[in-house]
Amino acid sequence: MELIRNPLGLLLLAALFVPLERLWPLHKTPLLRRGWKTDVAHFFCSHPLQQLALVIAIGVIVSVVDPFAASVVQRQPMVLQWLEALLLLEFIGYGMHRAFHAVPTLWRIHAVHHSSEHLDWLASLRVHPLDQTLTRSAQFLVLTLLGFPVTLFAGASVLLGLWAIFLHANVRFRFGVLERVIATPAFHHWHHARDARGNYAGLFPWVDSLFGTNVTSSAWPTASGTDDAPPERYWAHLTLRRKDVVGPLP
Repeated sequence: MELIRNPLGLLLLAALFVPLERLWPLHKTPLLRRGWKTDVAHFFCSHPLQQLALVIAIGVIVSVVDPFAASVVQRQPMVLQWLEALLLLEFIGYGMHRAFHAVPTLWRIHAVHHSSEHLDWLASLRVHPLDQTLTRSAQFLVLTLLGFPVTLFAGASVLLGLWAIFLHANVRFRFGVLERVIATPAFHHWHHARDARGNYAGLFPWVDSLFGTNVTSSAWPTASGTDDAPPERYWAHLTLRRKDVVGPLP
């Protein structure tokens, strides 16, 4: 994701998503809506902190982990390795995401991401550094143990990161039957709804179906956010200050 972690990257993302959200908006919002400064601060501050923490974690994992199936995994066709890696990343990501909603300490970190009341591409950048660091470290650990190459993890992480930005986009179009196979904005917006619990998958919605947490609807949620979010200031997000602690979501 280093390609987009700079001012030029932010401009490229804006050039891609702003026209989509202006042409097919789900909600009519100003271009510079409330909270945009906090989101930009997350882009320029939280993500470098996350990258630094992740590099340290990956360095530790690489130095102490001895893959026990590297030869078997890497003898497979690359297409099969990619498919297996994406499935592993998705199941681990699902478990971690659900834990962030169930464990009070983890929810305190994850509530930063759910604090946005206006979902769009920029809101996807609102993530506490520890949030994705913990998830990506767990994913990297499992893939490394199984012998998948580091470059594959890096490529898959870029794909998942870009797709996550799209999932938050303020767009109203739907994908029909494909929504059963691949996560879409309609799927992920229900995860951010105040009155819904579920849709923890980041790429394959059928993973939620396997565990009984798939929330589906032909309509869109009417309200996003959480009542126990930190104040709308970046420093409050980073230091995990809270307004009213309600507790984790089940």
